[in-house]
Formats: sequence, structure tokens, C-alpha cells
Amino acid sequence: MLFDEIRTIAATHDEIVVPASWAQGRTVYGGLSAGLLCDAVSQGVDSNRRLRYLKVGFLRPLEAEKPFRIEMEEVSAGRTVVVRSAQIVQDGVARVAVQANFVTRLESHVEIETFRPPKLKSRDEAGAMHMRGPQLPAFTQFIDFHVTTDGLPFQGVDVSELGGWMRFETPPDAFTKSHLVCLIDVWPPAPVPSFDKMVPLSTVNWGIHFAEPLEGIRGDDFLGYLARTNFFKDGYGSSTADIWAPDGRLLARSYQTFVIYG
Repeated sequence: MLFDEIRTIAATHDEIVVPASWAQGRTVYGGLSAGLLCDAVSQGVDSNRRLRYLKVGFLRPLEAEKPFRIEMEEVSAGRTVVVRSAQIVQDGVARVAVQANFVTRLESHVEIETFRPPKLKSRDEAGAMHMRGPQLPAFTQFIDFHVTTDGLPFQGVDVSELGGWMRFETPPDAFTKSHLVCLIDVWPPAPVPSFDKMVPLSTVNWGIHFAEPLEGIRGDDFLGYLARTNFFKDGYGSSTADIWAPDGRLLARSYQTFVIYG
């Protein structure tokens, strides 16, 4: 079942069941659950407003092949900013929650642009790794992503960054913010190249600041991704990641806190 098929079910049914093909162990892939909640908070928002910020909290494991529902609330509606929240509820308790800020464009004579796309290796260069195989979580079969930074995951290489190129294995007809959210979370935390074997890991909190709109992004475009570790100690860490379009435009900046057991 493709991501867009699950999105359609979520938009038209009170209960949703995610198949095991989108799981990591028994738990639903976090990018999928966050993407569904991004859809939920976006429904009915005025077309002149733009999603600028999405905060995601993974509160409890969300089980695959088990029904859940989505609850949405409009927290506040100001002239410039609308705040909405949504949560996934399974077995009577919240599993994943988001808060989103939708803003109205303001006229301003000041524009500041500091982003320059990093010089990453191409997918075909020596040292790049196409991330696929039976040792990876089931959900990765739906995402075509390539690590092209120097340190590959779980290779025991002392580097503090991780990145490359990503897109859906089956391109969506239209690329939305929910697709972007779903893609971003496919990347493991930035410190994983320093580990010499696969170890359990988990995201604690995740925030996405959306920059440029997605006009011109096709479903089959490869997007750039580069995460840098802010700190990692005692099993807990933080990273910041940039995501950019093929033409070099910054699409989003992702902030993640995580735990790595090992």
C-alpha cells in the first residue's frame, strides 16, 4: 500500500489501519504517522496561509495492523498565525501528536537568504550507498534514498554528519508538505556512522521549519538532505538538517532530538 493510498483512507475514514509493510518492527514508521497528521491539520486551512512550522512528538509506540483514529483541534486563529494540533489515538491513548503554525504572508522590504546547498556527491559516485536490503526496516522499501556523505551508517566512522538524496520509490502525482515530512524521517540520526553495528534508536522530538513553497517540485525529483550533529552524549543527541530542491532552494530545516541505545 502506497503512502497516498493510506492518506486517502485517513481522509475518508474514522479509523485507519497501517499495514506491516510500513512498520519498523511492530511500530509504524514515524514519517508516515507525522505525514498523516500534517494532512489532518492542513484540512480546511485558508489557501492564503502557508504551513511554516510543524512540531512532532512521538509519545508512545503506534502499532501497525491495529486501528487508530486522528483527532484535530484549532488551538487559536489570529490574523497572521493559525495554530492547530492533532494527535493519533490508539487503544484510548495518544501515540503521536503534532502542533502546526499556518501563517499569512506579510509585505516586507527585508528579505534574508543565507542558505547555500552543500556540495554532496552524486548517487553514482564511489562511496555512495543505495539504502535497501532485508536488514533495513520494512518501510524503507517505499523510499529511494542514497547516502553520499563520507560516513556510512553503522560503519564505525568518526563523522558528525549524514546525508544524501531521497525520493519516493513510486513517485506521487503531486508533491505536498505531507510527502516532504514522510521523506525526511527516513534518515537515521546523524551520529549513526560512528557506531560499528546496528543498534536500536528512537526519535524523541522533531520540529520542521518550512522555508520555500513546493511549487515546481515533481514527485520523481531527488531532494537533498544533510544532517549535522549538534551534540551526542550519554545516548542522547540533537541534530539539525537541511532539505533542498534540485534547483538549490532550501525547502525545510529539521531539528531532531533522539536516543541511541548502544
